[in-house]
Amino acid sequence: MENNVDFQNGKLFPMILKFSIPAAISLLITAIYNIVDRMFVGNFNGTSALAGLSICFPLSYLMMAFGLNCSAGGASLFCLFSGRNEKEKMNLSFGNAFTMVILAEVLLSIFLLLFADPILKIFGVTETSYEYAIAYYRIVALGCLFQGLSQVFCDFVRVSGKPIMGMWVTGIGAVTNIILDAVFVGLMGWGVEGAAWATVIGQILSAGFGAWQVFGGKTQVQISKKIFRLDKVLCPQIISCGFAFWISQVAMAFISLVYNSQLGKYGGDVAISVYAVITSIMTFVIMPASGISQGIQPILGNNFGAGKFRRVMSTLYQATALSVGITCVIWVLVLLFPKQILMAFGGNEEMFAIGISGLRINFCITPILGFVMLATTFFQSIGKPVPSIIITLLRQVAFLVPFLYLLPLVMGLNGIFYAQPISDALALALGLMLVLKEHRKLVRMEKRV
Repeated sequence: MENNVDFQNGKLFPMILKFSIPAAISLLITAIYNIVDRMFVGNFNGTSALAGLSICFPLSYLMMAFGLNCSAGGASLFCLFSGRNEKEKMNLSFGNAFTMVILAEVLLSIFLLLFADPILKIFGVTETSYEYAIAYYRIVALGCLFQGLSQVFCDFVRVSGKPIMGMWVTGIGAVTNIILDAVFVGLMGWGVEGAAWATVIGQILSAGFGAWQVFGGKTQVQISKKIFRLDKVLCPQIISCGFAFWISQVAMAFISLVYNSQLGKYGGDVAISVYAVITSIMTFVIMPASGISQGIQPILGNNFGAGKFRRVMSTLYQATALSVGITCVIWVLVLLFPKQILMAFGGNEEMFAIGISGLRINFCITPILGFVMLATTFFQSIGKPVPSIIITLLRQVAFLVPFLYLLPLVMGLNGIFYAQPISDALALALGLMLVLKEHRKLVRMEKRV
C-alpha cells in the first residue's frame, strides 16, 4: 500500500494539523478515561480507594515503558527508512518491534504477578489503601501484552500516513473503558476491580483493531514471516531510538514512588489522592503537546531521511508555536477552577485544603512543557537519541528528585508541588540549548548538499 502523503513537499502547517489532531484526540480520549477511572472510584469508593489507584501509577508507567521503547523506536526508524525509500528495512522495523514488545511485555507481566506484594511495598502502599491497590494491580498486570501491542499498532498505522486510523486504535479501547467504568463501577458496584477490568478489556479491543489494520494490509507494512526474525543490527537501533521514551516512563514510575512516599509523609492518604487528581489533569493539560509531538514524528523522520534539514527545523518551530498556544488555554482553566476540578473527583474540605494550592503550584508553568516534549521527540525522530535521553533524565530524575526531598524541608507540603515546575524550567533551558545547537549543524549540512 503506497503512502499518499507528501511529507517532503506538502505544506507543513496543514500537514502538522492533519497528523497532530487525530493523535491529540486519541490522547484526549485516553486522558478522559484515565480521569473517569479516578472519578468513578473516588465518588463511589472514597479517598482510600482513590489512593489505591494512585499507588498503582508506577505500574501503568512500567507497562508503557517497554511498549513505547519498541513502538517509538521502530516507528522512528520506519520513517527514516521511508525517507530513503528502503522498503525492506521499513518492514523489518515493524516486525522486530512487534516481536520485541511481545517478549518484553510477557516477561514484565510474569514478573509483576510473581512479586506483587514486594512491588506494592516499594510503590509506597499504605495499610488503608492496600486492599484496593492489590486488587487493581493484579488485574491490570494481566494487560501488559495488550497495552504494548496497542502502542506498536497505533504508531505504525500513524506513520504509514493514516493518522485517523491510528487515533481509532487507541480510541476504541478508551471509549470501551469509559463505558465499562460506568457499568462495572457505577452500576454493578465492582469498585477498583471494575475499573481494572474496564482498562484491560479496552486494551484488548485496541490491540485487536490495530492488528486488523496492520495484518490486514491496510498500512505500508508488508507482512511476511522473515520480518519477525530479530535482527542483531536493527534491534539495538530500535532500542536506542526509543530509549528516551523508556527512560521517561521508568523515571515517571520512580518519581511516583518518591511522590507517594513524600506525600504520605507530609499529608497522608489525602495528599496522595490529590496527587492522583494532579497527574490525571496533567495528562489532560499536556495532551495537545503530546498529540503534536506524535503527529510531527513521521514528518521529521521522512524529511531528515531525505536530507531536507531546513524543513525539519521549520516543522519543529511551527509545531512548538501551535503546542504552546493550545496548552495555554487549558492551563488557564486549571488555574482558575481548581476547586471545581477537585469536586469532580469526590473532593472534600480536606482535599480542598491541600489540592487547590497544589494544583495551582504544580501547573504554574505548564505551557513550556510543549517545547520540552517536542524537543525530545525531535531528536528521537532524526535518529539521535542521546540528547533526548539527557533531557529526559535530567528533567525527571536529576533535577526533580533532589527538589522533592529538599523543598519540603523548607516549605512543607507545598514544596513537593513546587518541585515539578522548577525542574521543567531547567529542562526548558537545556532543551533550547541543544535544539539551537542542532539547528546550526543542520543548516551547515544542507548548505553542503
